[in-house]
Amino acid sequence: MTRPLSPEREREFQELMGFVSFYATHVSGVSQTSTLSIESVCASIIEQHGKSKALEGLRQAANDVIEELSDKRAAGVAVLDEALRASGLITVSEIRRRYASSYKRITKRGTIRNDTEYYLINGIVVDFGNGISDEERAALQLLLDRYEAAAKGKT
Repeated sequence: MTRPLSPEREREFQELMGFVSFYATHVSGVSQTSTLSIESVCASIIEQHGKSKALEGLRQAANDVIEELSDKRAAGVAVLDEALRASGLITVSEIRRRYASSYKRITKRGTIRNDTEYYLINGIVVDFGNGISDEERAALQLLLDRYEAAAKGKT
């Protein structure tokens, strides 16, 4: 049996579950009763691998949402933020703030530690509309290459 999440990670799990579920239901149109709903997917991951792995998946899903919204106008994001806030959920703006701080930590550290960080950096590298410089893109690609090489060495 897996051990429970720390109170901080449990709070993060609940926040991200609410955020991703709201987005999937209200923006992407996925029914909450669908076998593809975030609730169903997380329940399956928890059953098979534990809540910690489900939290990793929620982090990746939140990063995917941020990527999907990266080209949306501020007014559209503000409307979504208001709807999330009205539902008592964490906002896109707050997720973005966390996303940006994770990015800064990774680049300052100079290494990618896990799959969630890998997907965050990979999303930035493959998004040619985000305005990062060629030098920064190359530096990020180097981090990705190192992580992939280390992962191959573990298998």
